Amino acid sequence: MPEQNGLTRRQRMHTLTKAEETGQIVRIDCMYCRITHRYRCRDLLQLCGDVPIDEIAPHFRCEKCNHKDYLRAVFELPRGADTGKLRIRKLVRIKTVRKPVWKDDFF
Repeated sequence: MPEQNGLTRRQRMHTLTKAEETGQIVRIDCMYCRITHRYRCRDLLQLCGDVPIDEIAPHFRCEKCNHKDYLRAVFELPRGADTGKLRIRKLVRIKTVRKPVWKDDFF
């Protein structure tokens, strides 16, 4: 039986920190309405934390069709020909929505 190296599958996966070090970006596609957005890894680190690529898409919802189940996230390495032509979304701020929760009580 081969000897195990001790790393779990999650530890071997390519995470956002490793992708940021290599200059990769994240492309999120909606398979339902066929829309694509690209994000910087350092922006997604603030939202999702240092997670593997499989765990990025559940944090998002498509802005066009509002579906969450049809999103796919992949790492992409921009080529030199893409310089100045590739549209990448930039995180401006994180907005927190305050929503009241009510409980009915008898008087």
